[in-house]
Amino acid sequence: MKITLKLLLAAFAALLIACTPKVNPEQPEQGKTPEEQNQPKPVQKDYPVDVVEVLTKAGLVSAVKSSSNYSPHSGMDVTELRYTDYASNPQALFVMQVDLSDPTISMTNTVPGDAANGFTEGRERLTAQFKRIDAPGHMVIGGINTDFFITAAGATAGQAQGIFWHKGICFKDTFNSQKTRPRNFVYWDQKEKVSIAASADYASIKSSTKLEEAFSGGQYLVKDGLLSTITEDSVYGVHPRTMIGVGRNRSHVTLVVLDGRNQTLAVGMNYPDMQRIMLALGNIVAINLDGGGSSTFVVRDTRASASGFGAKATFLVKNMPSDGSERAIGPGLAILASD
Repeated sequence: MKITLKLLLAAFAALLIACTPKVNPEQPEQGKTPEEQNQPKPVQKDYPVDVVEVLTKAGLVSAVKSSSNYSPHSGMDVTELRYTDYASNPQALFVMQVDLSDPTISMTNTVPGDAANGFTEGRERLTAQFKRIDAPGHMVIGGINTDFFITAAGATAGQAQGIFWHKGICFKDTFNSQKTRPRNFVYWDQKEKVSIAASADYASIKSSTKLEEAFSGGQYLVKDGLLSTITEDSVYGVHPRTMIGVGRNRSHVTLVVLDGRNQTLAVGMNYPDMQRIMLALGNIVAINLDGGGSSTFVVRDTRASASGFGAKATFLVKNMPSDGSERAIGPGLAILASD
């Protein structure tokens, strides 16, 4: 009886193998394009991500020149990384990981001048924008530049190119889209759940969501956990960059700045490598923001000698802006600590 049972099981196993479709590894899976087959698998990372480890595993870092990691406040983790990439180019990367599930952490938009006056104040350095809103219980601990802005002189100088909401008030309700700069936007309500959507969805979202803050950006880098299709002409351009990404739970936000235009220190990056960085860092969706000389990565100096608020606070520009110094820009994004 035991021998008969073994024979039956063996025959059944052989039948299963014979009936299983054979897959040619050189051919795409049925229903999927070759491009879809080559997509890295999206992985939701825990906060905070080990930046050096994940970028090295992704094949983006060849050799680390220097790296530092620190936490200016609970719910915020900063990594500064200088390295040689896979093509032997020098790079400088700055990453701010923000955990908005921390009850003491929040985000807010900033603008040149007094926000009550909208965009009538022209352009202003990000550190100056942060000093203006910095106060006990409303302490700025870091941030980055965000949307592309109007550079021409006049009443609209410094105005965001896309939509802009601050403290529940709409300052700008239109997108100045260009063919080579598709507009997407970042938004959140008072519950601090952050989303990124296409400009085509703006009307329906603002009618169904009580927007607290919103700002615009450019090209999708990652969408639905996959590398997006790049449509901009600057796909192969190597420049300083600023990016924002959001994790699956919508409370983990990743802010990234890359230096560039310096053949000795940091050459900058093109879109395909930007995409792989944002995906490796655990973002389910990510977009490009204003780059070039506008790319600015600011962290509060928390040393005792730098104590104080407002004009007395010290904010450090951690990257090396390609203009040679911090540029006067349009809108920015500040990370706040309530304690």
